Amino acid sequence: MGLVRILLPLPRAAARLAPEKGAVLLGAGLLHGAMPGWVSWWLPSAGRRLAWAEEAVAMHGSLPDGADGLGRAHALRAYALLLNDRQEEACTAVDAALSVPDARPSPALTAFAVHLRARALAEAGRIEEAVAAAREAVELYRAHPEPGRRERSFGTLPGALRTYGAVLAAAGRTAESVAVYEECAALLATLSLRESARVALVRPRVLAELVGGLTRLARYEDALGVGPEAREAARGAVAWSVPGIVVPLRIRLLIDLARCHSATGDPAEARACAVEAVAEARRPHGANALPSALDCLAGVLGELGQTDKELSTRRELADLRRT
Repeated sequence: MGLVRILLPLPRAAARLAPEKGAVLLGAGLLHGAMPGWVSWWLPSAGRRLAWAEEAVAMHGSLPDGADGLGRAHALRAYALLLNDRQEEACTAVDAALSVPDARPSPALTAFAVHLRARALAEAGRIEEAVAAAREAVELYRAHPEPGRRERSFGTLPGALRTYGAVLAAAGRTAESVAVYEECAALLATLSLRESARVALVRPRVLAELVGGLTRLARYEDALGVGPEAREAARGAVAWSVPGIVVPLRIRLLIDLARCHSATGDPAEARACAVEAVAEARRPHGANALPSALDCLAGVLGELGQTDKELSTRRELADLRRT
């Protein structure tokens, strides 16, 4: 994406010198820059993506044959708005993407737009609407599993399944959510290395959230069975590239595993997980999860009869909550 930023001045100049052909080149370049990427550490900022997407909407809207490009631009604007926490505007942009006169949105673009709607509705707290949209997105991705080469960035079935599982969990439908997560985890296990690269962040989320769902259902042994794979998925390059997402995810996973070990009569292993969760929460991207991690550790220390350490941990927790 850095290359896009460097090269965009060329089609901008072409659009000024030869508007008819240059505008087409500029519109294509802007769409490419705003497109979702596979590798998180190469991505431009959310603000830059939004600026490119809005410019693409204006550019394609001015072209006589720009209907299809305009639909794509509106969808990418919805994606950028979502990255910028502007959920209601993202829903409006999705509607625009699917209603451009004379446009012929591809199945991949339609699925992508509906998936974006589900995510925007969920983040806006409109959970029941999000459930319906997420279910529709899953059905659309299932119906067209092989997008064209230029549309592979328009999301995947595993990504849509993960969103569906998450919104079902938010709606309190835990058993249904776990079933969806289990389906998604099974699908992820069948992917090739190239296909896995496109869903690098989906796998750690799905496995960690599956452990959480199994824990809430008191399926502790099943959760512990998924635990090692979930911990492995939350390490490596993906953790390094997006620590703001993966570190809190890993802390939540460790807390759930600690509770599972406690429930199955292994407080020593529960303590090890809780201690690791606290250590992770003391890192820069884990601060918001520190109270939960300390509370978990205090509970485990109490189970082990380590009263002094439990009281010390609870004092730290009380001090943290007063600040």
